[in-house]
Amino acid sequence: HSNLVPVSFRRVCLLCDVWAQIQQSGCTRPHELQVPREPCCALLDAVLVAFKGLDDTKLRRPLRVTFVGEEAVGLGPMREFFQVALRAFLDGSAGACGEFPDGRSTRLFRCNGHLRTYWFDEDVDNPDAFRTCGILLGQAILNNVLVMNIFPRVLYERLLQDLGSPCARALGLEDVAMVSEEVARSLQSVLDYAEEDIGEVFGDLGWPICESITPDSKLTQQTKGDFVRAYVHWFFHQRVARQMEPLSAGFRAILGESSLLRSMVDAVQLEKIVCGGAIPVDVAAIQRGASYEGWTPEEQSEYLPLFWEVLSGCTEAEKVKFIVFVTASDRVPLKGWQDLGLTVHKNGVGDDRLPTAYTCFCQLLLPKYTEKDKLRSSLLLAIANSEGFGLR
Repeated sequence: HSNLVPVSFRRVCLLCDVWAQIQQSGCTRPHELQVPREPCCALLDAVLVAFKGLDDTKLRRPLRVTFVGEEAVGLGPMREFFQVALRAFLDGSAGACGEFPDGRSTRLFRCNGHLRTYWFDEDVDNPDAFRTCGILLGQAILNNVLVMNIFPRVLYERLLQDLGSPCARALGLEDVAMVSEEVARSLQSVLDYAEEDIGEVFGDLGWPICESITPDSKLTQQTKGDFVRAYVHWFFHQRVARQMEPLSAGFRAILGESSLLRSMVDAVQLEKIVCGGAIPVDVAAIQRGASYEGWTPEEQSEYLPLFWEVLSGCTEAEKVKFIVFVTASDRVPLKGWQDLGLTVHKNGVGDDRLPTAYTCFCQLLLPKYTEKDKLRSSLLLAIANSEGFGLR
């Protein structure tokens, strides 16, 4: 049964499937790639030049990467290359890489600091760069290298849709929420609105014109579901077509011939194949990067260590729930758990209230309880009753 096959074994099967295609093509010689380690704009340009103009057969070969001026070769430099290259694309999106030699901005994605993910910048028109991103994701699998979990899962749904996979599912508001919780809440408000003046209230939201929504279509109680579904489809297709299509083409160039990927892998499994499993929550690292507000020096030295002891003693599932409780996301920050930036704010004294959180600021509002057991039970109750973005 498909769901009983471990993702690690599925990854091995996918590699065997792709390698069989490579051997049939006769192009088994590694693609030699030498890149500068820095500046990142030079690294990005070197990667773009190396892949530009190559057809799928020539791209569908393993890489042999070296850094300019360094002698090291093998799996170590290979792993480092994928991390450095993908980070360079993200640094470009943060404005740290300047421009490509042709004058184009290296910005490709927009960072959602709240969700700790990257999504397409729909204003960018740089198909070669997006194609290279897709090639890198595919090559990471081909070279058996795990990469950072930086994209929302809906990206993998879209990749499977473009492959024509029966495992790809229809996208909904929960997928929109992975990219923009604000947009998802607005669309949910349309679905929740029960009055007959819905067209007057929500009729000017910029609904996309498509096959199911024409200029003459009117938003009513009977048609609101069609309007929302049309918007979701536009949001993930037409809105980012200039970015998604070349990225998907680059990914398909490496893995598109795999019958296993086309028919037996869903988005959750593909995400794990690309990025590996979840990284365990490192409480010690979070503690090193934490700050405190409202606590006396004595409380910081005597009471707060009890909080860290309680959190360290939680199960892994409880730790993940805590991370969601304070940040609304279960993803590790790109630079590691020490970069979570948790602030523990004192929120009164006594046993009559539960801990709360401001997820936008990664701030935990923690009361000072009378004893450690009360601290533990209150914290677990708070995180158990918290919910992320939920849509009916």
